[in-house]
Amino acid sequence: MSSRSSASDELMKHRKGLLARLRTKSKRETSFKIAVESLNFMRMVVVTGKYDNVEQLIELLKRERERLVAAEPSEFVISNVVLSVLKMIREECERATIGSDDFNPYDSLNKLWNAPSTGDKEIGSRSLRKSAVAAINEFATEMETCRENMCAQAVDHICSSDVVITHALSRSETLRAFFDSARAAHRSFRLLSLDDDCEHAEYLSSVDVLSAMRHATRVIIAAAALLPDGSCIAPAGSLMMCLAAKRHSVPVSVCAAFYKVTPCFLPNIDVIPSMGSPSEFFPFSESDSMSEAYIVNPLFDLIPAQLVSLYISHTSAISPSHVYRLIGDYYHPDDINNVNT
Repeated sequence: MSSRSSASDELMKHRKGLLARLRTKSKRETSFKIAVESLNFMRMVVVTGKYDNVEQLIELLKRERERLVAAEPSEFVISNVVLSVLKMIREECERATIGSDDFNPYDSLNKLWNAPSTGDKEIGSRSLRKSAVAAINEFATEMETCRENMCAQAVDHICSSDVVITHALSRSETLRAFFDSARAAHRSFRLLSLDDDCEHAEYLSSVDVLSAMRHATRVIIAAAALLPDGSCIAPAGSLMMCLAAKRHSVPVSVCAAFYKVTPCFLPNIDVIPSMGSPSEFFPFSESDSMSEAYIVNPLFDLIPAQLVSLYISHTSAISPSHVYRLIGDYYHPDDINNVNT
């Protein structure tokens, strides 16, 4: 067996392991855990994959992305992580080949034009592998510090007199850390959650959302994905709450890490499979008593940009109309021009 075929078999084994871990969970994993799993798999691809230059490595990563997205089309984070890694690898390759560290934004046009292209000087496979792993490790560090940086802004968005309504608090570690950070800064706000399985807030029934919204001062939720037009994908039930907030002119803030910024437009939530397992609510052991029932467990809602007041990222807070500007910070144009989620 050739080394390339053995490497391909090894990648297939790790890919199946990643997909199996995502699918065998009765509840959806947090976006951070999915991003970490995806990044670890990308590191495995770089370390064990067979390639001789950066073009072959990029094609290898693109193929792996297509396979993962085809298997899990509703997990935008997987695609985002791979595309971000591709951009960082391109930058590392450029830095290694033409010494881009010596360049600055104020270089003359003549100097930039006469600079050698990445194709003029090939980087060795060993150096390329080392640079790619370094880029992935840097990305992992940014992911680990993202939540901490986001929570540091909690005191800027929550006051002591606030009545905050949230959703899916028990399923979002970022939201819990965000509110804990505000409380640690002596913010004695009132927190209501449409989640009866949460110990961090008062329980609010979904039928009481509209009446409770009259007394609320702000709504804070977490998103699974941010789209270029300023809309977002949030846990099912968030749309109802955002519509109620719009009715009573209550500002809606959405916490979202940088790896949730998605370069793809999504006109309708129905274009992706967004249904979860019914076993989250009804155990399989009780299926005989529910044989005639059709149980639907939606995972996501598509929140239009006009229902969102502010997005809270790890660096700052931005308006929905400025989300598209983040695309160029995390993705390379050559990687997203023909992306289909």
